[in-house]
Amino acid sequence: MITPRYGPTRQAARVTRLMGLIAASVVVGIGTTGLETAEAQTAGCATSAGAAGQTVVRCRSVTIEVARGANAGLVDDNGDGEPDAVEVSAGAVYVVYQRPGGGRFQVQTPHAVASVRGTTWAVDVTPGQSAVFVREGRVGVARVQGGRGVVLTAGEGVDVAPGSAPLVVNRWGAARVAALLARFGR
Repeated sequence: MITPRYGPTRQAARVTRLMGLIAASVVVGIGTTGLETAEAQTAGCATSAGAAGQTVVRCRSVTIEVARGANAGLVDDNGDGEPDAVEVSAGAVYVVYQRPGGGRFQVQTPHAVASVRGTTWAVDVTPGQSAVFVREGRVGVARVQGGRGVVLTAGEGVDVAPGSAPLVVNRWGAARVAALLARFGR
């Protein structure tokens, strides 16, 4: 359960779905005053509020920041208490993956699947597309329905919209990168 530590009593976030052993699987926003923090314990993960109003989920091998107003859920496919994926249906997430020796972690959206091949990336989901940006390392991106994927490296991004057109990798401009990362206080 996620509850505000400071400020008036009101719902700071809501759990809408449970998957595997993750107990706080979906969090939406943290409040509007900037003085509130939220805490939740999951199997192997702790949830708190970030400086930019995002929800920060810290697990052993991955840190996931969910932007204010986003809708995201953690998935524990193998039942080990550590998330294997984050499903994002709206809004943005920022991911730092730190599993020694590699491993598997994905960001799943209605339009794309971004699989870890590196360490730090962000995904922004809107009704019409999913945008993936890599800050550090490498991330593979493919359409949900299959087809040829792409591998992004630091500074590159791809916009994945419904359809079958080839995915086009672009170097993102400073303004677009800054706007996305500002949602996470970076």
